[in-house]
Amino acid sequence: MKPRVPYSPHVVDRICAGLEEGRGLRRLCREPGMPTRASVMRWLKTRPDFADVAALMRRMSGLGRAGRPSGYRRDLDYAICERLLAGEPLRTVCRDPAMPSRSTVHAWMRRDPEFARAIDMAREMAAWAAAEARGPPPTPRRPVGF
Repeated sequence: MKPRVPYSPHVVDRICAGLEEGRGLRRLCREPGMPTRASVMRWLKTRPDFADVAALMRRMSGLGRAGRPSGYRRDLDYAICERLLAGEPLRTVCRDPAMPSRSTVHAWMRRDPEFARAIDMAREMAAWAAAEARGPPPTPRRPVGF
């Protein structure tokens, strides 16, 4: 049997941080020093301020939908966009073991229009930077006598 863990700001911070990282409530409550899932569910019903923050953290991490968590993390989307801005193609970025697969990134883009816009902007800015680095196109020379 798990020991009773009372409601406290420290426990709430751990729960919210875990939700923001994309870990589900069941997984969080299995960790040592954490309350049971039933306790957290009771807190969500009786403490609206906690419920609002927890709901926000769940939405930010992609846990707001039913089903398996998406694994989406805000730090990953920043890292992906930074690498795209540097001119690295998405295919190469997603081959990195620390990064999600291409199909996962595309699923995140379908689910989150803001993330899709960020990816598109990063690609476009990288293309502009590459074109600028190449310089202006050479001017054609006219043959002598024309």
